[in-house]
Amino acid sequence: MTIDSDQFRRDGHRIEKWSVGWMLLSLAMWAWFGYRWLTNDDQGFGRQGDDSHALVGILALAVIPTIIAAATTVYAQVMFRMARQKESAVR
Repeated sequence: MTIDSDQFRRDGHRIEKWSVGWMLLSLAMWAWFGYRWLTNDDQGFGRQGDDSHALVGILALAVIPTIIAAATTVYAQVMFRMARQKESAVR
């Protein structure tokens, strides 16, 4: 069973939309981390060490959607390349 180039292109567009969603989530989490890091003035947060644990947690959570966004972007590009390759093989 073979997949035609249109199916590769449709799948690539679908994955690309997911990639944009993960990228937006990733950017929002990095912005949250940056905001917390830049406003670390030690007022109302208790000791300095308590806030640094929260920053490390936010950073760890921000890395996950960043990796997923990169992986889905690469996968979408592979799907588009496979569609082009399939078209050139048919011609």
